Amino acid sequence: MDRRELGAGTRLVRAARSLPPGHGEPVVPALVQSVAFDYGSAAEQDAVFGNERPGFVYGRYGTPTTAALEQALAELEGVEAAVCFVSGMAAISAAVDACAISRGARVVAQEDCYGQTRALFERWTRERGADITFVDATDHAAVERALAAKPTGLLYVEAIANPFLRVTDVAALAKLARAKGAALAVDATFATPILFRPASLGATMVIHSLTKYVNGHGDVMGGVVAGSEELRRAMRDRTILDGAYLPPHEAWLTIRGLRTLALRVRRQCESALAIARHLVEHAKVARVRYPGLPDHPQHDLATRQFGGLFGAVVSFVLREESRDAAFRFLDGLELAASATTVGDLFTEVLYPPISSHRRLPADERRRMGISDGLLRISVGIEDTQDLIADIDNALTRV
Repeated sequence: MDRRELGAGTRLVRAARSLPPGHGEPVVPALVQSVAFDYGSAAEQDAVFGNERPGFVYGRYGTPTTAALEQALAELEGVEAAVCFVSGMAAISAAVDACAISRGARVVAQEDCYGQTRALFERWTRERGADITFVDATDHAAVERALAAKPTGLLYVEAIANPFLRVTDVAALAKLARAKGAALAVDATFATPILFRPASLGATMVIHSLTKYVNGHGDVMGGVVAGSEELRRAMRDRTILDGAYLPPHEAWLTIRGLRTLALRVRRQCESALAIARHLVEHAKVARVRYPGLPDHPQHDLATRQFGGLFGAVVSFVLREESRDAAFRFLDGLELAASATTVGDLFTEVLYPPISSHRRLPADERRRMGISDGLLRISVGIEDTQDLIADIDNALTRV
């Protein structure tokens, strides 16, 4: 068919479907935004649908740009494969549900995990009758008792817990889980692959909210589950049927952010340590929690496990432990944003009782140490002294 003889409408709708040849090798990967993919024959398409040959057929089944990100993340974590999701919560939900809840398997979960993760788990116990037990993951005897109480399918922990920054001993927990026939899932969002790789210490699967440090620019939401090829197949089935696959534009932006991850995280960790040390000496601050401080309960573990970096999040408690004092501090910030996320280029301060842990009853928050005076700082890449001056200025209002 001579395309020049086609009508204008046909020619327009089929224009520019591929890049011109001979354009050289781009140093930035192409953003393949297409939802569908055409093949020269139905047999080829059938083979791709049947997983008999590599390829792409429909956006929910996979895209070249998202696949490029998944390959990079798998290599970064040192595992066989990775699957990306539209958010960190979607990744957590898919992994825990597929590997435990949907099979009727019991879950032992870290009690002081991200508030929305805990809220999800508690909803599953109410709505689906899921057997989920919460435990202090830094108390290995308590973890062992919880695993031994009933047959358990999954132990779920965070590398650095949100927001109280307890550090979990992944190698020790992997050993405990393995002895009881359980898998170990580690949410390593706060640690990032720059501090350590949980799979190398025995974790079965590694989860990240790509929204945070991996992207690092505050303009993408995403999540990833990384682990074995068997896990990849289970996660891919979830993205196809549940529809939570990361779209290509978000994947492309995450690749953009991923390239500077090491530079950003190292700078953020350095500033976080300086800010933590400064807050320890401040008259308006009662307590500071940061793994890089010698008085942190898991300081020695963090030093050994993370190789000299301690993360970019600092939590502290105001001497005046009240909601009003916390609000006055937040309202006094000029450089740092009062925002509910971590890992961006810019510094953000969160108040857990009204955001990340809002769904937890007040008495349960207090039991875990999340008091009305607790604040969490996600340190950005601004000049450290400017951030300290901004924090000091806000503290004058408390």
